[in-house]
This record gives sequence, C-alpha cells and structure tokens, in this order.
Amino acid sequence: MVNRFRSVAALAGIAIVLTACGSPVAVPSSPSSGAAAFPVTVTNCGAEVTLDAAPTSIFIVNNDDIAILAELDALDLVVARTAEPVEGVYSDEVLSALKGIRLVATETGSTGGSIISIETILDSGADLVLAPENAVDRETLAASGVALYSPPAYCDNAGTQSSGAATFDLVYEQLRTFGTLLGKSELAEQRISELTSTVPTTSTDRGSAVALYVPTGGGTLYPYGAASMVTPVFAAAGLSNVYADTADRVFEVNIEDLLQKNPETVVLLFSDGTAETAMANFRAVAGVEALSAVKNNRIIALQFPFTDPPTPLSIAGVSKLTSALDDLP
Repeated sequence: MVNRFRSVAALAGIAIVLTACGSPVAVPSSPSSGAAAFPVTVTNCGAEVTLDAAPTSIFIVNNDDIAILAELDALDLVVARTAEPVEGVYSDEVLSALKGIRLVATETGSTGGSIISIETILDSGADLVLAPENAVDRETLAASGVALYSPPAYCDNAGTQSSGAATFDLVYEQLRTFGTLLGKSELAEQRISELTSTVPTTSTDRGSAVALYVPTGGGTLYPYGAASMVTPVFAAAGLSNVYADTADRVFEVNIEDLLQKNPETVVLLFSDGTAETAMANFRAVAGVEALSAVKNNRIIALQFPFTDPPTPLSIAGVSKLTSALDDLP
C-alpha cells in the first residue's frame, strides 16, 4: 500500500474548469464510532452520492484527487487514470504508484481537461469515478451502478456555490468526505490533525499579488478571487490578493482592469506544459508589459495543484510559494 506523500512539503492533466460550487457534506447513513459503516451518502454538486460498500476500484479523470487518495493510503484502489501528473508536485513514491496504474486515452475539453467515454470507464470495472462533472455524465454512470464524485471546485451547478472566502477548512472537509466514501474516517481525522498543526504562516507583508491562469494560444486573463484556494495560500504566504473582494473562484478580466489593480507580484498557475510556457503565454498578452510586476520581474509560475482544488497540496503550496517569493528581486 502506498503511504501518503510527504516530500511535497519538502519540495516546497488537471482540469481547469471555470466554475465553482459548495463544499460537500459527508453524511454517513448510519452512525459509526470509528469502524466504517455502509451504505454511506455524501452530497456532491447538489446530487446525492451513495456507496453501498467501500469502493475497491477507482477510475480517476485528471489528477485532482491524487493528493487526497495518497494521504489516505488509497492509491492502490485506482485501476485507471487519464492524465500524467504535473512535474515537481508529487513524491517519488506517489509517482511510482501512478506509473503502475493504467493510463487510458481521452479527448481534451475546451478548458484543457480530459473527457472520457462511459464505455471506457465501465470496461475498467470501476465502482467509483473521480472526475469533474463536465468530463463524464453523472446520470449515465449512475444508471450503470457507478458512483461519481466531483471536486467541489469543478461542479457544473453554480447554485451549489459556497459563499465567503475559501479557507484551509475546505481541505479538511475533503479529507473527511473521502474518509466517509472510502471507509477510512479514522485515518482521515488523524491526517487532519497532523495537517492542522503544520500549516505554514508568516507575519511578513509581501505586498499585493494576483493569481492568473492564461490559456495557451489565447490572450484571456483569468484571475482567482475569494472562493479560490488562492485566498488562504496567499494569506499564509504574506500576499494580499488584489481580487480578494471578488466572490467568484475564477473569472475573466481584461488587461485594463488588471492594470488598474496593478499587483506587485503575478503568480501564474499552470497545469500542463512548463513554467516557461506559462510565462510565455502571459507575456504574449498585449499590455502586460505595463504592469509593475512585469517591470520589476516579479513573476512566479506555480503548479496549479498547489492551489485548487482543496487538497493537502494546497497547504504544501504555501511553502512552495514562499520559497519562490524569496527568490524574487
């Protein structure tokens, strides 16, 4: 069995889905004092997901939940995956485990994530699919007796969007939900206790910043607001998000709006390619050369998993970001 990754903090495709939704609520269908109790039901993206027994075969679309599965010693349950992990994120142990999991071919959606056929999933024998809602059809899977759980940040149903700024509590909520789904609630609580005691913080004021996703080949700018995990990651690293007053997780802005905000630091989030590619995509947007951050060469490229969706990697992202800030002029 693969142990949870630990070198992420020491080191200190994902789908980019431009929607947000509320946090899941894990509701065991029968009481439990530590032992796994099934069936269990959790609410996810406005739908109820019920498992009659702990899953034995998991199909993962993209890599959003790898960190949580690793934290709960559950990577050995994964029978198929659709994307290679982003470089520089996972431990050698996790990478070794992923290499032993079948990689299946998929189509690529308009936002860069994987789209997989129902037939391919059913052929894998999976009893639980972890995927953004726009990658597979929940109702079709359910009709075949296969449950779907989607990262809350990537739900299609905007009506389930949570209110208020994101916090690291979202990480703990996800661990509890997966503990319920996998029959590992005690282990989840143990991991949560360990994580809460290791969240990095700084009293240093590192100035204003923006987190941006810039698609390859396009001049569109997508900053991240209050509902994104960028919020607690930035705060713990001493940064002030210039879009913290925007409730949305992610949204589109024009260069004029960004110039008006004029952040002192730009953090580019990327989920494929390299840091150099992310930098090139950003610098190709007309007008960014007028930003103070560009003039002062204060641009950081950070792997997307170190922010959204909320996983233990979001906590590790604080150290990763802080280290990158220390290297800036």
